Amino acid sequence: MQGLVEINGERVQLRYVMRTRAEKEALQAYLTPGTVCRILGTLERPQSASNPYAFDYRRYLRFQRVHWLFLPESVDRSVCARARPTVAERLLSLREAGVRRIEAHLPPEAAGIAAALIYGERRQLDEEVLAGYQQLGLIHLLAISGGHVTLLVSAAFALAIRFMTREVAVLALLVLLPVYAVLAGASPSVLRACATGMIVLAVAWKKGAIHPLDALSWTALVLLVFDPYMVWDVGFQLSFVVTFALLVHFPALSAVRSLGGRLLQTALVAQLAALPLLLYHFYEISVWSVVLNVLFVPLYSWILLPLALLVAAVPFAPFVWLFCRLVVFTNAIVRFFSTDHGLTLVLGRPSPWGLALCVAAVVAAFLLWERGRLQRGLAAVAAALAVQFAAPYMNANGEVTVLDVGQGDCTVIELPGRKAVYLLDTGGTLDIAREPWRKRARPFSVGRDVVVPFLKAKGIRTIDKLILTHDDADHIGAAPDVLRAVRVKEIVTSPHALPTVRQMARPFSVPVAAASRGQRWQEGGAAFAILHPEAGNREDNNGSLVLFARLGGLTWLFAADIEKEAEQDLVRAYPHLRADVLKVAHHGSATSTTEPFLRTVKPRVALISVGRHNRYGHPAREVLVRLKQQGAIIWRTDQNGAIRYVYSEKSGTFQPMKP
Repeated sequence: MQGLVEINGERVQLRYVMRTRAEKEALQAYLTPGTVCRILGTLERPQSASNPYAFDYRRYLRFQRVHWLFLPESVDRSVCARARPTVAERLLSLREAGVRRIEAHLPPEAAGIAAALIYGERRQLDEEVLAGYQQLGLIHLLAISGGHVTLLVSAAFALAIRFMTREVAVLALLVLLPVYAVLAGASPSVLRACATGMIVLAVAWKKGAIHPLDALSWTALVLLVFDPYMVWDVGFQLSFVVTFALLVHFPALSAVRSLGGRLLQTALVAQLAALPLLLYHFYEISVWSVVLNVLFVPLYSWILLPLALLVAAVPFAPFVWLFCRLVVFTNAIVRFFSTDHGLTLVLGRPSPWGLALCVAAVVAAFLLWERGRLQRGLAAVAAALAVQFAAPYMNANGEVTVLDVGQGDCTVIELPGRKAVYLLDTGGTLDIAREPWRKRARPFSVGRDVVVPFLKAKGIRTIDKLILTHDDADHIGAAPDVLRAVRVKEIVTSPHALPTVRQMARPFSVPVAAASRGQRWQEGGAAFAILHPEAGNREDNNGSLVLFARLGGLTWLFAADIEKEAEQDLVRAYPHLRADVLKVAHHGSATSTTEPFLRTVKPRVALISVGRHNRYGHPAREVLVRLKQQGAIIWRTDQNGAIRYVYSEKSGTFQPMKP
């Protein structure tokens, strides 16, 4: 259970883990906006991002003026009282009641779409469908924005003037729009649409006129005065930038006579305007976006939204059936174009210069479009995207990144000039059987939430080798997510893990091979060798792959999960083995990184991939002592976050996320 609460006038984020199903149901029924409780707990600083390009929870809360997490010891209803709710709290209660009414009368798939369209609530939306809408550039349809508000205001006004004067109808809408903004979730797009509508209505009430751009500008000023942090919200940025572009380009759009042509050009304007922001925040664009917007915008605006309002108000069986059929149809289209036949360009996050070039190309495209030279404008944008596409191949630096995947392993090796990309393990979330009431609506996924965003942000579209050291879940659990998102040329694994990995990779048609001691390859000035296991080794941890590499002026030893016996085998086979950087085995377990092994390898830097507050007690104290006695600099993902080594031909620099 989580939510914003107040302690002595300061807002903090409450987070509480419920212990029983009965407790969950009781709290869900009892706790409503405005409830006052006396609760003991501790304050904790929110975690900042521990991986490059990852979601920064501390920054997110700071922009809501929240600086602490409040962790209660327990929540006892006997010390709670329902105070007289404020107007805003009453509206929030009405909103929750409305969402629950929809969930009670519609199946989950349809309920998620209806709640998103009416109340801006997406908790029932299927994760795959939501990701598909975002990937295809259709997510704006599930966010209440100008189109929704315009339709609702127009319908309400047309109905109201049948019973009252025009002035009274306008005044009533001025009062009701702030109410609707709260009921709809008060997201930046909702606030922008409602505030702009109120400004236009207020001017009309005084029998005046205001240019739409002036109304949009006043709206931006009012919202930013109210909350300056809103400028960093992605929804705020996209809402204002796209609306501004549509208003500026409106004369050219209105000159198009055919409805299909106008829809196509409107979708193209929105896509062009949003392009720099989409690349910066989401790293990719869908080729299908413009065409699908032409189909979905009228379908949602003229059919699904009115029908959603109708079934929410009157859940008449034929209307519910029709709405559900339409939702199933649209979701099937989304899955078809996002999952089954996705055509997405992963371009990575632009550098400041790349972002400036992209913005300049978009502006040039609009100016050329105004002069009737749309093809030249689109060519300018295509050229900017081509530069962004080629940027990694012109980068003279390489990079080794040990990602913070919690209690697991995942290392990305990128050679200079993008000569090759190797992914050494993927991390993974241990799948623990839970009772239904304990399952999260959106459980954390290492692959979806950490590894894949990092790869896409780097513009990595192809992995030359996916090296899976062995088949433990904390090393290969996220591999399916990676295989779905990125093209993998081949998978290399240990002899013991070969059957498991082959079965996992079969749906993706990726070749899988077992590797053993003696295999070597070179690429882009770097050299790699498999030092362990020997052919025929069928052990689990002690049979995992050990990779040796020479790159960036250093020698590296990635020790996977080997233990004492495998370390002894390595020392016997390679008595003169040395490594500047040791990727410590088995997350710092006491069964690995023995003193004889360290005396042979003599690492100067030790990298430990380990989860915060893990139940195994990793890294073991004796391992840390042995590494310090060896004189190694120790970097840990639980304390330092991701650890990056950025290098040129013969030298480089370590850059931990949290020094």
